[in-house]
Amino acid sequence: MDLKPEGYKLLKFKELILQFMQEGTLQHTITAFWNYVLLLEICYKILEKDRQRHLNNHNLYDSYKRLEDLYNVSGYFSEGDFSERISSLIEKIHSRYEYKYGAREDVRLDSGQITELLYQHDLRKLENELAKYMQHKGVLWLLFDNVDKGWPTSGLKHEDLVIIRCLIDAARKIEREFSRVDVDVNTIVFLRNDVYELLVQETSDRGKEGNVMLDWTDQDLLREIIRLRIVANGLDESMSIEEAWPLISTPLYHGEDSLQYLIDRSLMRPRFLLNLINQCKASAVNLKHEKIGEDDIEKGFGAYSVDVLTDVEYEMNDVSPSSGDALYAFIDVPDAITYEEVGAVLARFGVSPDRIDDVVNLLLWYGFLGVQVALDDVRYIYDFSYSTRMLRGFLKARPNSVFSVNPAFSEALAITRQ
Repeated sequence: MDLKPEGYKLLKFKELILQFMQEGTLQHTITAFWNYVLLLEICYKILEKDRQRHLNNHNLYDSYKRLEDLYNVSGYFSEGDFSERISSLIEKIHSRYEYKYGAREDVRLDSGQITELLYQHDLRKLENELAKYMQHKGVLWLLFDNVDKGWPTSGLKHEDLVIIRCLIDAARKIEREFSRVDVDVNTIVFLRNDVYELLVQETSDRGKEGNVMLDWTDQDLLREIIRLRIVANGLDESMSIEEAWPLISTPLYHGEDSLQYLIDRSLMRPRFLLNLINQCKASAVNLKHEKIGEDDIEKGFGAYSVDVLTDVEYEMNDVSPSSGDALYAFIDVPDAITYEEVGAVLARFGVSPDRIDDVVNLLLWYGFLGVQVALDDVRYIYDFSYSTRMLRGFLKARPNSVFSVNPAFSEALAITRQ
């Protein structure tokens, strides 16, 4: 099950209801909310996947019908995708809360009141019936993404992290319940690195949850992706990237390794690198070249630079509306620029003085700006393993650091290279 809510809707849940509750009630309510949501989605997925299968399997039929009756209660919105269903559920919870408690602050709810507030279904019966049905499946994978989509890269509040902590706790509860009938449940929650760092800081039993970093920080892995793409066309699978790359492209671009030139402009994102190579390939195909030449790399990079600028602008606007517009303040600026000059550029573009630090942090987080360590050595957020703490520590240790605009944006913004 791949579940992808919209992060801003979860923040809406927090703003509409949870701000009025005391700490103990807050965590209990959010955990109960997530437990309810996950059980409903497991049931939804079963009913969707086995809609035809249960008709031809007598072992499933009766249990399927009981689940169907338990799930389809009056007043529950079960249409649309997961994000729409969770949004509808939040709206109904808010309406019930407002009707019962209005704008009262420091509300303390007991388990019965929380049940009355949150649940439209008989949760105990639903949980028991799901556990029985899942014995026919054996294993369940819960993949949870987008929970932090649109959240700010700084200034997260305690309640924001509680939302994630309680999601993990609710998933663990389901794992325990299903394990009693020998059903294996595996939960993976995808989080931004900065959000994970803050979550660990606020967790007393840190280290209990396993974690794997999925950010790309190793250029050799990007080279391996390209090698695998090339040899997948019927070539010897043991062929190295040094042998494979020249088969489709000129090995050098203005005396520099051409693949390294493209990787340096990919923001260490595989889809950006593939997009860049495809742009270069498109130029070669249109001009009937046998393989990608220097002119094709130049034209492909020009088109790609505009694409990546637009993509990063949208990503920044998701986190902080209108902040993505600040990218265009750097049109025709030098690639090496001091912090004071960055502030002056943003101020001329209309960014208020009190927002300049926040915008600069966003530009650093998305890899638009990097920090010069030496004349020919610029480090970006991915060179710090996407750790904002490491990057901020580096900047504090070098208060006179010079910033540099990522070369990926140089063509689109006509950045002056020194």
